Amino acid sequence: MINYQVFFKNPELHYIEIEMSFKSNNSGDNLLYLPVWTPGSYMVREFSKNVDKVEATTAYGKILSIKKIKKNQWLIQAVTQDIIIVKYRVYANELTVRTNHVDDAHALLNGAATFMAVSGQESSKHRVVIHPFGLWSKISTSLHPLDNIWHREASDYDELVDSPIEIGNQKVIEFEVERVPHQLALVGVSNMEEERLIRDLSNVLSEEIRFFKATHPCSEYLFILNHTEKTYGGLEHKNSSVNMTPRWSYEPREKYLKTISLLAHEYFHLWNIKRIRPVELDPFDYQNENYTRQLWAIEGITSYYDDYFVYLGGVSSRDEYLDIIAKNYDEVISHVGNHCQSLADSSFDTWIKYYRPNENTHNTQVSYYVKGSIVALMLNLSILKQTAGEKSLDDVMRLLYRRYITNPESGYTEQEFREITEQVMDADLSQFYDDFIYGTSPLNLDTLLFEAGLKLTKIEKDESDLGWNLEMRSNNYFIQKVEENGCAAQSGLQANDEILAINGFRMNEQWNNFIAYNSKGDPLEVIVARAGIIKKMELNLIGNRKTEYVIREIENPTAQQLKIKNAWLKR
Repeated sequence: MINYQVFFKNPELHYIEIEMSFKSNNSGDNLLYLPVWTPGSYMVREFSKNVDKVEATTAYGKILSIKKIKKNQWLIQAVTQDIIIVKYRVYANELTVRTNHVDDAHALLNGAATFMAVSGQESSKHRVVIHPFGLWSKISTSLHPLDNIWHREASDYDELVDSPIEIGNQKVIEFEVERVPHQLALVGVSNMEEERLIRDLSNVLSEEIRFFKATHPCSEYLFILNHTEKTYGGLEHKNSSVNMTPRWSYEPREKYLKTISLLAHEYFHLWNIKRIRPVELDPFDYQNENYTRQLWAIEGITSYYDDYFVYLGGVSSRDEYLDIIAKNYDEVISHVGNHCQSLADSSFDTWIKYYRPNENTHNTQVSYYVKGSIVALMLNLSILKQTAGEKSLDDVMRLLYRRYITNPESGYTEQEFREITEQVMDADLSQFYDDFIYGTSPLNLDTLLFEAGLKLTKIEKDESDLGWNLEMRSNNYFIQKVEENGCAAQSGLQANDEILAINGFRMNEQWNNFIAYNSKGDPLEVIVARAGIIKKMELNLIGNRKTEYVIREIENPTAQQLKIKNAWLKR
């Protein structure tokens, strides 16, 4: 048994105090380590940077030598047949779904960033006792409750890492979906209409549960939802999820649908990654990168299904759902990186690229979330076409889940995922994989949508596309990024240039009007400040226009098109 006592003596200083105790290894020296990453967020985050004041004693108070031997490892001098007590503190002032945050209002703890592991004792039970601060009265976690709400237990270290903890005075809403108890722990002020959210969310979750045609994998499920100033995102766990969304994210409707989709996304991960998983991600190596080329199948397929289930649950209309697909498609093809990096490479390189974007990211990278969702849709439409609407990607996911139920200890390989898909489709997918998974061929979504009686249309706006993104810094305009072959790049403009004037007019919020006035192709005189030096540049409009895409149903579809469309867009 590994025991942890968790204190919040000075939450205004953002500290967590930990006291852990365990029985010494019989072999002598005892090695402790803190993970460098957390499952579901594939980047080495160096959680140990927030750890200090590490000390060790025996249960009788004898001071033991404890030495840091690696960035995240501590070695305790040899003692045998004795209880060791280790005390340390963790600085917690990063409010994200994968890190810790503590203040006088609440505490959000993620296991990987909080609890040291004892090497060789990971399979032991891990018990956590929380000592709440002040008037904190509630704890929300999927850790097993013991004799007291503040006493919790995990069957092993993996479960401890996989069970985030929210502590404070959060509002907890209990509801049932398909006879499974659910909780929604709400932190912070928001413009949420609670009854509406629970109704809509329940409809979406019901679709997801029934989708797999199997017993729900959890006896109960917890959503932790923090309302923040601007942070957005989620992180899946085996019986829960941590979610964050800006506090005013429930209006207008577009924002509301995005919030529901976020919750649907993390919930679908209950099956797709927490159970159905690539072999490379089981068991976890908490101290090193866990490489896989299949994150497109984890996150991309889940990103396809999140909006799909919001539609199936009746929360979004058909046109709203098709507009979301069109917007995602536009985002993919408008990134030059779509032609530079494959989905497989994007998955593999996530440890060094995806979570570390810079001003050149859009020129060199592609999102395995967004492009993955479009390719998942293309795979779904390809199966529907090949089987005349009788089979779909749904059947692939169900087969994968049945495979998991039969053998929970075994993840799938790249080859096995493909073989199961080919089995459902009864066709070879070599070309599809070469073009869209391992390659960067142009997406043929328009052709596949047409097979389903839908038309993808490109609409050109009456607005020049300068190939730059601007951002405000202290009320001044700076170029955030430039597109590799866009007007700005070809004219010599660079990221971080400060735009001072265009055609003799001081740069202000009306800058688009300057451009529109000269949109016939006349060059623009742009004055910039670059690294403190004033430069005069000539910006040439090369005829590029901003575009958007729409998807609409075609008139007079054939019987085959109707069959495929109805098989996909059934309600």
